[in-house]
Amino acid sequence: MDSPLTSSLPCQQHSKHFPKVQLTHRHHVWPLGLGGPDIEDNIVIICPTGHTNVHRLIDEYKAMNGNVPYSVIRRFAWSERRLAKLGWDRYKRGAMEES
Repeated sequence: MDSPLTSSLPCQQHSKHFPKVQLTHRHHVWPLGLGGPDIEDNIVIICPTGHTNVHRLIDEYKAMNGNVPYSVIRRFAWSERRLAKLGWDRYKRGAMEES
């Protein structure tokens, strides 16, 4: 059963999982804790590991004011990098879309 934070939908970020993911998370691309809106356009479905990794990378962006070296970024999957960068960009702009 889905809740506001979890979903039974497949992960939208990683094409392969082993073992199969039984429960996915509803991730706010621009995190709520950074002022992001709680709207569907700001939510993606992601596996728990990917969700944790995206937040870890966003934390790196915060700690380094957006200047994360490739030696750190390369530890994350491409889809996780993309989501973390999008979340960071939305946070820095203070808006969902570029103006």
